[in-house]
Amino acid sequence: MSRVFGTPRRPAYMVTRTDRLGRPISLDRREPEGNSVLFTGAPGMGKSLELDRAQAFAQRNGWIAVRVDASPREPLENRFVRAVSEDLGGLRKQHGYFALRKLKKTLRDLTQRSRSEQRGAELRFGVAPVQAVVKKQWEAPGKDGVGSTLNQLAGNLGELAAKKGQPVMLMVDNLDVASDRDLAALTELSAHLERQGQRVYLVGAGGEMAATRLMAASGGMSGVATGVTGRFDVRECGPLSADELRPSVTEPLRRAGIPYQPEAVEQLLKSANGNPSRLRDLSETALEFARPPYGITADVAKAATARVNDQARVFYQAAWNSCSPAEKDLLAKVAVRGPRGLAMQGETQAAGPGKWQEVDAARQGLVARGMVRDSGSRLSLADPGLQDWVQTRVGQSAAHAGVALPGTPGPAITPAPGQHVPGRVTSTRQVGNTTFRVNG
Repeated sequence: MSRVFGTPRRPAYMVTRTDRLGRPISLDRREPEGNSVLFTGAPGMGKSLELDRAQAFAQRNGWIAVRVDASPREPLENRFVRAVSEDLGGLRKQHGYFALRKLKKTLRDLTQRSRSEQRGAELRFGVAPVQAVVKKQWEAPGKDGVGSTLNQLAGNLGELAAKKGQPVMLMVDNLDVASDRDLAALTELSAHLERQGQRVYLVGAGGEMAATRLMAASGGMSGVATGVTGRFDVRECGPLSADELRPSVTEPLRRAGIPYQPEAVEQLLKSANGNPSRLRDLSETALEFARPPYGITADVAKAATARVNDQARVFYQAAWNSCSPAEKDLLAKVAVRGPRGLAMQGETQAAGPGKWQEVDAARQGLVARGMVRDSGSRLSLADPGLQDWVQTRVGQSAAHAGVALPGTPGPAITPAPGQHVPGRVTSTRQVGNTTFRVNG
Protein backbone atom coordinates (compact mmCIF):
# COMPACT_ATOMS: atom_id res chain seq x y z
CA MET A 1 0.00 0.00 0.00
CA SER A 2 2.76 2.43 0.92
CA ARG A 3 4.11 2.42 -2.64
CA VAL A 4 0.83 2.99 -4.46
CA PHE A 5 1.66 6.67 -4.94
CA GLY A 6 5.41 6.15 -5.27
CA THR A 7 7.72 8.42 -3.29
CA PRO A 8 7.95 12.22 -3.11
CA ARG A 9 10.99 12.17 -5.39
CA ARG A 10 9.69 9.31 -7.57
CA PRO A 11 5.91 9.72 -7.78
CA ALA A 12 3.84 7.00 -9.40
CA TYR A 13 2.22 9.62 -11.61
CA MET A 14 4.27 12.57 -12.88
CA VAL A 15 2.30 15.79 -13.33
CA THR A 16 3.38 17.78 -16.38
CA ARG A 17 3.61 21.42 -15.38
CA THR A 18 3.03 24.07 -18.02
CA ASP A 19 3.49 27.83 -18.19
CA ARG A 20 0.79 30.38 -19.06
CA LEU A 21 1.17 29.52 -22.74
CA GLY A 22 0.74 25.80 -22.14
CA ARG A 23 4.43 24.92 -22.62
CA PRO A 24 6.01 22.31 -20.30
CA ILE A 25 8.37 23.91 -17.80
CA SER A 26 10.35 20.76 -16.99
CA LEU A 27 13.91 20.29 -18.27
CA ASP A 28 13.49 16.60 -19.12
CA ARG A 29 13.17 16.77 -22.91
CA ARG A 30 15.53 19.37 -24.36
CA GLU A 31 18.22 21.87 -23.50
CA PRO A 32 17.02 25.23 -22.20
CA GLU A 33 17.14 28.16 -24.60
CA GLY A 34 19.05 30.42 -22.20
CA ASN A 35 21.98 29.62 -19.93
CA SER A 36 20.17 30.13 -16.60
CA VAL A 37 16.90 28.65 -15.32
CA LEU A 38 15.31 29.31 -11.93
CA PHE A 39 12.48 27.18 -10.54
CA THR A 40 10.50 29.05 -7.88
CA GLY A 41 7.58 28.14 -5.67
CA ALA A 42 6.35 27.54 -2.15
CA PRO A 43 7.53 24.56 -0.06
CA GLY A 44 6.12 21.24 -1.27
CA MET A 45 5.36 22.45 -4.79
CA GLY A 46 7.92 20.22 -6.51
CA LYS A 47 10.98 22.40 -7.16
CA SER A 48 13.42 19.67 -6.12
CA LEU A 49 11.48 17.23 -8.26
CA GLU A 50 12.08 19.50 -11.26
CA LEU A 51 15.82 19.39 -10.54
CA ASP A 52 15.55 15.60 -10.31
CA ARG A 53 13.99 15.50 -13.76
CA ALA A 54 16.68 17.76 -15.22
CA GLN A 55 19.43 15.70 -13.61
CA ALA A 56 17.97 12.42 -14.87
CA PHE A 57 17.67 13.87 -18.37
CA ALA A 58 21.34 14.94 -18.31
CA GLN A 59 22.48 11.55 -17.04
CA ARG A 60 20.46 9.66 -19.67
CA ASN A 61 22.26 11.64 -22.35
CA GLY A 62 25.72 11.25 -20.82
CA TRP A 63 26.08 14.95 -19.97
CA ILE A 64 28.11 16.31 -17.08
CA ALA A 65 25.67 17.17 -14.26
CA VAL A 66 26.85 18.62 -10.95
CA ARG A 67 24.28 19.20 -8.23
CA VAL A 68 24.68 20.77 -4.79
CA ASP A 69 22.47 22.13 -2.03
CA ALA A 70 22.98 25.68 -0.82
CA SER A 71 24.04 26.00 2.82
CA PRO A 72 24.08 28.92 5.25
CA ARG A 73 27.40 27.64 6.66
CA GLU A 74 29.50 26.69 3.62
CA PRO A 75 30.03 28.73 0.43
CA LEU A 76 28.61 27.31 -2.78
CA GLU A 77 32.04 27.59 -4.38
CA ASN A 78 33.45 25.07 -1.87
CA ARG A 79 30.50 22.75 -2.39
CA PHE A 80 30.89 22.75 -6.17
CA VAL A 81 34.64 22.15 -5.95
CA ARG A 82 34.07 19.19 -3.62
CA ALA A 83 31.24 17.75 -5.74
CA VAL A 84 33.36 17.82 -8.90
CA SER A 85 36.37 16.38 -7.05
CA GLU A 86 34.28 13.48 -5.78
CA ASP A 87 33.07 12.74 -9.31
CA LEU A 88 36.52 12.67 -10.93
CA GLY A 89 36.37 8.88 -11.26
CA GLY A 90 33.19 9.02 -13.33
CA LEU A 91 34.52 11.92 -15.42
CA ARG A 92 37.74 10.00 -16.09
CA LYS A 93 35.78 7.01 -17.41
CA GLN A 94 33.69 9.23 -19.63
CA HIS A 95 36.32 11.64 -20.97
CA GLY A 96 39.66 9.89 -20.43
CA TYR A 97 42.61 10.52 -18.13
CA PHE A 98 44.45 13.08 -20.24
CA ALA A 99 41.34 15.19 -20.89
CA LEU A 100 41.02 15.74 -17.14
CA ARG A 101 44.51 17.15 -16.55
CA LYS A 102 43.46 20.79 -16.83
CA LEU A 103 40.38 20.25 -14.67
CA LYS A 104 42.39 18.46 -11.98
CA LYS A 105 44.93 21.28 -11.88
CA THR A 106 42.11 23.81 -11.55
CA LEU A 107 40.60 21.82 -8.68
CA ARG A 108 43.95 21.75 -6.87
CA ASP A 109 44.37 25.49 -7.34
CA LEU A 110 40.85 26.24 -6.20
CA THR A 111 41.20 24.00 -3.15
CA GLN A 112 44.44 25.73 -2.13
CA ARG A 113 42.88 29.14 -2.78
CA SER A 114 39.91 28.24 -0.60
CA ARG A 115 42.21 27.22 2.24
CA SER A 116 44.25 30.39 1.91
CA GLU A 117 41.09 32.45 2.16
CA GLN A 118 40.50 31.38 5.74
CA ARG A 119 40.98 34.28 8.14
CA GLY A 120 41.45 34.13 11.88
CA ALA A 121 42.23 36.06 15.01
CA GLU A 122 43.54 35.10 18.42
CA LEU A 123 43.25 36.97 21.73
CA ARG A 124 45.16 36.05 24.90
CA PHE A 125 44.28 37.18 28.41
CA GLY A 126 46.34 36.88 31.59
CA VAL A 127 50.01 36.30 32.30
CA ALA A 128 51.93 33.16 31.41
CA PRO A 129 51.77 30.36 32.35
CA VAL A 130 48.07 30.93 33.07
CA GLN A 131 46.35 32.43 30.04
CA ALA A 132 42.91 32.37 28.45
CA VAL A 133 42.96 32.05 24.65
CA VAL A 134 40.04 33.02 22.40
CA LYS A 135 40.23 32.08 18.70
CA LYS A 136 37.92 33.06 15.86
CA GLN A 137 38.04 31.79 12.26
CA TRP A 138 35.94 32.87 9.28
CA GLU A 139 35.68 32.69 5.51
CA ALA A 140 37.12 35.67 3.63
CA PRO A 141 36.12 36.73 0.11
CA GLY A 142 38.32 35.40 -2.68
CA LYS A 143 41.05 37.64 -4.04
CA ASP A 144 39.63 37.47 -7.54
CA GLY A 145 36.16 38.66 -6.52
CA VAL A 146 32.80 37.09 -5.92
CA GLY A 147 32.01 34.19 -8.27
CA SER A 148 35.50 33.80 -9.76
CA THR A 149 35.77 30.21 -8.53
CA LEU A 150 32.44 29.21 -10.04
CA ASN A 151 33.29 30.97 -13.30
CA GLN A 152 36.63 29.17 -13.60
CA LEU A 153 35.15 25.78 -12.72
CA ALA A 154 32.25 26.21 -15.14
CA GLY A 155 34.66 27.21 -17.90
CA ASN A 156 36.81 24.10 -17.41
CA LEU A 157 33.79 21.78 -17.35
CA GLY A 158 32.41 23.49 -20.44
CA GLU A 159 35.66 22.96 -22.34
CA LEU A 160 35.79 19.32 -21.26
CA ALA A 161 32.22 18.59 -22.38
CA ALA A 162 32.59 20.56 -25.62
CA LYS A 163 35.18 18.07 -26.85
CA LYS A 164 32.33 15.57 -27.08
CA GLY A 165 29.80 18.13 -28.25
CA GLN A 166 27.87 17.88 -24.99
CA PRO A 167 26.50 20.45 -22.53
CA VAL A 168 26.98 20.79 -18.76
CA MET A 169 24.34 21.29 -16.07
CA LEU A 170 25.24 23.00 -12.79
CA MET A 171 22.34 22.66 -10.36
CA VAL A 172 21.73 24.40 -7.02
CA ASP A 173 18.82 23.46 -4.75
CA ASN A 174 17.51 25.11 -1.59
CA LEU A 175 18.48 28.68 -2.53
CA ASP A 176 16.32 29.99 0.32
CA VAL A 177 19.17 29.39 2.78
CA ALA A 178 21.96 30.69 0.53
CA SER A 179 23.96 33.67 1.76
CA ASP A 180 23.88 36.97 -0.09
CA ARG A 181 27.46 36.30 -1.20
CA ASP A 182 26.45 32.96 -2.70
CA LEU A 183 23.53 34.58 -4.51
CA ALA A 184 25.84 37.28 -5.84
CA ALA A 185 28.22 34.56 -7.06
CA LEU A 186 25.36 32.87 -8.91
CA THR A 187 24.32 36.08 -10.64
CA GLU A 188 27.95 36.64 -11.65
CA LEU A 189 28.11 33.06 -12.96
CA SER A 190 24.90 33.63 -14.90
CA ALA A 191 26.35 36.74 -16.55
CA HIS A 192 29.62 34.90 -17.22
CA LEU A 193 27.84 32.00 -18.93
CA GLU A 194 25.88 34.40 -21.10
CA ARG A 195 29.07 36.19 -22.16
CA GLN A 196 31.01 33.00 -22.88
CA GLY A 197 28.29 31.38 -24.96
CA GLN A 198 29.22 27.87 -23.84
CA ARG A 199 26.63 25.12 -23.47
CA VAL A 200 26.87 25.33 -19.70
CA TYR A 201 23.55 25.70 -17.93
CA LEU A 202 22.89 26.98 -14.41
CA VAL A 203 19.67 25.55 -12.94
CA GLY A 204 18.53 26.74 -9.51
CA ALA A 205 15.54 26.19 -7.25
CA GLY A 206 14.25 28.43 -4.48
CA GLY A 207 11.20 29.96 -2.88
CA GLU A 208 8.89 32.57 -4.31
CA MET A 209 11.26 35.37 -3.27
CA ALA A 210 14.34 33.73 -4.83
CA ALA A 211 14.41 36.01 -7.89
CA THR A 212 14.00 39.08 -5.68
CA ARG A 213 16.88 37.98 -3.45
CA LEU A 214 19.10 37.30 -6.45
CA MET A 215 18.46 40.79 -7.79
CA ALA A 216 19.17 42.39 -4.43
CA ALA A 217 22.38 40.39 -3.95
CA SER A 218 23.71 41.09 -7.43
CA GLY A 219 23.19 44.82 -7.13
CA GLY A 220 24.53 45.05 -3.62
CA MET A 221 27.58 42.79 -3.71
CA SER A 222 28.85 41.69 -7.09
CA GLY A 223 28.61 44.84 -9.15
CA VAL A 224 26.65 42.94 -11.80
CA ALA A 225 23.78 44.94 -13.29
CA THR A 226 20.52 43.71 -11.88
CA GLY A 227 19.42 41.96 -15.05
CA VAL A 228 18.50 38.78 -13.19
CA THR A 229 15.02 38.59 -14.67
CA GLY A 230 16.50 39.06 -18.13
CA ARG A 231 19.14 36.34 -17.81
CA PHE A 232 17.22 33.84 -15.68
CA ASP A 233 14.34 31.94 -17.22
CA VAL A 234 12.09 31.94 -14.14
CA ARG A 235 9.75 28.94 -14.14
CA GLU A 236 7.10 29.02 -11.43
CA CYS A 237 6.04 25.87 -9.62
CA GLY A 238 2.75 27.29 -8.41
CA PRO A 239 -0.42 25.64 -7.14
CA LEU A 240 -1.82 23.07 -9.53
CA SER A 241 -5.44 22.93 -10.63
CA ALA A 242 -7.74 20.09 -9.63
CA ASP A 243 -7.70 18.82 -13.22
CA GLU A 244 -3.90 18.70 -13.21
CA LEU A 245 -3.69 16.92 -9.86
CA ARG A 246 -6.63 14.53 -10.15
CA PRO A 247 -4.77 11.86 -12.21
CA SER A 248 -2.00 11.74 -9.59
CA VAL A 249 -4.61 10.20 -7.28
CA THR A 250 -6.89 8.28 -9.61
CA GLU A 251 -4.26 6.70 -11.87
CA PRO A 252 -2.20 5.03 -9.10
CA LEU A 253 -5.42 3.80 -7.47
CA ARG A 254 -6.65 2.40 -10.78
CA ARG A 255 -3.33 0.62 -11.41
CA ALA A 256 -3.40 -0.86 -7.90
CA GLY A 257 -7.01 -1.99 -8.28
CA ILE A 258 -8.21 0.08 -5.31
CA PRO A 259 -11.80 1.35 -5.67
CA TYR A 260 -12.64 4.97 -4.89
CA GLN A 261 -15.61 7.30 -4.93
CA PRO A 262 -15.22 10.34 -7.22
CA GLU A 263 -16.57 12.60 -4.47
CA ALA A 264 -13.85 11.28 -2.14
CA VAL A 265 -11.14 12.27 -4.63
CA GLU A 266 -12.71 15.71 -5.00
CA GLN A 267 -12.66 16.15 -1.24
CA LEU A 268 -8.96 15.26 -1.12
CA LEU A 269 -8.25 17.70 -3.94
CA LYS A 270 -10.12 20.46 -2.13
CA SER A 271 -8.16 19.79 1.06
CA ALA A 272 -4.87 19.81 -0.85
CA ASN A 273 -5.65 23.22 -2.38
CA GLY A 274 -3.28 22.73 -5.30
CA ASN A 275 -0.32 21.50 -3.25
CA PRO A 276 0.99 18.15 -4.61
CA SER A 277 2.94 17.37 -1.44
CA ARG A 278 -0.12 17.84 0.77
CA LEU A 279 -2.23 15.79 -1.65
CA ARG A 280 0.26 12.93 -1.33
CA ASP A 281 -0.03 13.02 2.47
CA LEU A 282 -3.82 13.07 2.26
CA SER A 283 -3.96 10.23 -0.29
CA GLU A 284 -1.55 7.98 1.60
CA THR A 285 -3.45 8.59 4.83
CA ALA A 286 -6.71 7.76 3.06
CA LEU A 287 -5.22 4.40 2.05
CA GLU A 288 -4.64 3.63 5.72
CA PHE A 289 -8.34 4.15 6.44
CA ALA A 290 -9.61 2.37 3.30
CA ARG A 291 -11.25 -1.02 3.78
CA PRO A 292 -12.21 -3.56 1.10
CA PRO A 293 -14.41 -3.75 -0.80
CA TYR A 294 -15.27 -0.05 -0.51
CA GLY A 295 -11.82 1.50 -0.90
CA ILE A 296 -11.59 5.26 -0.53
CA THR A 297 -15.01 6.67 0.29
CA ALA A 298 -16.11 10.19 1.20
CA ASP A 299 -16.00 9.25 4.89
CA VAL A 300 -12.46 7.92 4.44
CA ALA A 301 -11.39 11.16 2.76
CA LYS A 302 -12.91 13.17 5.60
CA ALA A 303 -11.13 11.08 8.23
CA ALA A 304 -7.83 11.35 6.33
CA THR A 305 -8.11 15.13 6.16
CA ALA A 306 -8.81 15.34 9.89
CA ARG A 307 -5.79 13.19 10.71
CA VAL A 308 -3.41 15.10 8.42
CA ASN A 309 -4.55 18.42 9.88
CA ASP A 310 -4.20 17.07 13.41
CA GLN A 311 -0.68 15.76 12.74
CA ALA A 312 0.28 19.12 11.25
CA ARG A 313 -0.75 21.09 14.35
CA VAL A 314 2.79 21.07 15.73
CA PHE A 315 4.06 22.51 12.43
CA TYR A 316 1.31 25.12 12.39
CA GLN A 317 2.28 26.16 15.91
CA ALA A 318 5.96 26.36 14.96
CA ALA A 319 5.13 28.43 11.88
CA TRP A 320 2.99 30.77 13.98
CA ASN A 321 5.74 31.13 16.58
CA SER A 322 8.23 32.11 13.87
CA CYS A 323 6.02 34.98 12.69
CA SER A 324 6.58 38.57 13.69
CA PRO A 325 3.69 40.43 15.37
CA ALA A 326 2.86 42.11 12.05
CA GLU A 327 2.88 38.72 10.26
CA LYS A 328 0.61 37.18 12.90
CA ASP A 329 -1.79 40.07 12.58
CA LEU A 330 -1.94 39.77 8.79
CA LEU A 331 -2.19 35.96 8.94
CA ALA A 332 -5.16 36.22 11.30
CA LYS A 333 -6.93 38.72 9.04
CA VAL A 334 -6.44 36.48 6.01
CA ALA A 335 -7.60 33.37 7.90
CA VAL A 336 -10.85 34.81 9.25
CA ARG A 337 -11.93 35.79 5.73
CA GLY A 338 -11.83 32.18 4.58
CA PRO A 339 -11.26 31.01 0.99
CA ARG A 340 -12.18 34.39 -0.53
CA GLY A 341 -9.10 35.91 1.07
CA LEU A 342 -8.12 39.45 1.96
CA ALA A 343 -7.90 42.42 -0.41
CA MET A 344 -4.33 43.61 0.01
CA GLN A 345 -4.91 47.08 -1.41
CA GLY A 346 -7.53 47.85 1.21
CA GLU A 347 -5.26 46.51 3.94
CA THR A 348 -2.32 48.74 3.00
CA GLN A 349 -4.60 51.76 2.69
CA ALA A 350 -6.12 51.06 6.09
CA ALA A 351 -2.64 50.82 7.61
CA GLY A 352 -2.12 54.52 6.95
CA PRO A 353 0.98 56.61 6.23
CA GLY A 354 4.20 55.11 7.50
CA LYS A 355 2.59 51.74 8.26
CA TRP A 356 1.91 50.20 4.86
CA GLN A 357 5.58 49.22 4.52
CA GLU A 358 5.28 47.07 7.64
CA VAL A 359 2.17 45.40 6.24
CA ASP A 360 3.88 44.78 2.90
CA ALA A 361 6.96 43.34 4.63
CA ALA A 362 4.66 40.99 6.55
CA ARG A 363 3.05 39.94 3.26
CA GLN A 364 6.43 39.19 1.71
CA GLY A 365 7.52 37.16 4.73
CA LEU A 366 4.38 35.02 4.73
CA VAL A 367 4.50 34.48 0.96
CA ALA A 368 8.20 33.55 1.11
CA ARG A 369 7.48 30.82 3.66
CA GLY A 370 4.57 29.47 1.63
CA MET A 371 1.97 30.24 4.30
CA VAL A 372 0.06 32.76 2.20
CA ARG A 373 -0.62 32.96 -1.54
CA ASP A 374 -0.68 36.30 -3.31
CA SER A 375 -2.85 36.45 -6.43
CA GLY A 376 -1.83 40.04 -7.07
CA SER A 377 -4.96 41.54 -5.57
CA ARG A 378 -5.92 39.21 -2.72
CA LEU A 379 -4.15 37.10 -0.12
CA SER A 380 -5.36 33.64 0.87
CA LEU A 381 -3.98 30.89 3.08
CA ALA A 382 -2.22 28.14 1.14
CA ASP A 383 -3.13 25.34 3.55
CA PRO A 384 -6.81 24.87 4.51
CA GLY A 385 -5.63 23.05 7.63
CA LEU A 386 -3.58 26.07 8.68
CA GLN A 387 -6.57 28.29 7.96
CA ASP A 388 -8.75 26.26 10.35
CA TRP A 389 -5.97 26.23 12.95
CA VAL A 390 -5.50 30.01 12.84
CA GLN A 391 -9.25 30.61 12.93
CA THR A 392 -9.50 28.43 16.01
CA ARG A 393 -6.53 30.07 17.68
CA VAL A 394 -7.71 33.61 16.99
CA GLY A 395 -11.25 32.64 17.99
CA GLN A 396 -10.06 31.28 21.31
CA SER A 397 -7.93 34.34 21.92
CA ALA A 398 -10.84 36.58 20.95
CA ALA A 399 -13.22 34.68 23.20
CA HIS A 400 -10.88 35.17 26.14
CA ALA A 401 -11.01 38.90 25.41
CA GLY A 402 -14.78 38.91 24.97
CA VAL A 403 -14.46 39.22 21.22
CA ALA A 404 -16.19 37.20 18.49
CA LEU A 405 -14.90 36.54 15.03
CA PRO A 406 -16.91 38.10 12.20
CA GLY A 407 -19.86 35.88 11.32
CA THR A 408 -19.63 33.74 14.49
CA PRO A 409 -21.81 33.87 17.63
CA GLY A 410 -20.54 35.90 20.55
CA PRO A 411 -19.52 34.32 23.86
CA ALA A 412 -22.38 32.98 25.92
CA ILE A 413 -23.46 35.17 28.83
CA THR A 414 -24.97 33.57 31.92
CA PRO A 415 -26.90 36.15 33.98
CA ALA A 416 -26.69 36.18 37.73
CA PRO A 417 -29.97 35.57 39.62
CA GLY A 418 -32.21 38.59 39.23
CA GLN A 419 -29.83 40.27 36.76
CA HIS A 420 -31.42 41.91 33.73
CA VAL A 421 -29.72 41.10 30.39
CA PRO A 422 -30.24 43.81 27.77
CA GLY A 423 -30.69 43.08 24.10
CA ARG A 424 -27.62 42.27 22.04
CA VAL A 425 -25.60 45.28 20.97
CA THR A 426 -22.97 44.97 18.25
CA SER A 427 -19.77 47.01 18.42
CA THR A 428 -16.15 46.65 17.36
CA ARG A 429 -12.99 46.10 19.37
CA GLN A 430 -9.27 46.08 18.58
CA VAL A 431 -7.03 43.12 19.43
CA GLY A 432 -3.57 44.25 18.38
CA ASN A 433 -4.08 45.71 14.94
CA THR A 434 -7.05 43.46 14.14
CA THR A 435 -10.65 44.67 14.40
CA PHE A 436 -13.26 42.15 15.57
CA ARG A 437 -17.00 42.46 16.07
CA VAL A 438 -18.24 42.25 19.66
CA ASN A 439 -21.70 40.92 20.40
CA GLY A 440 -23.25 41.42 23.80
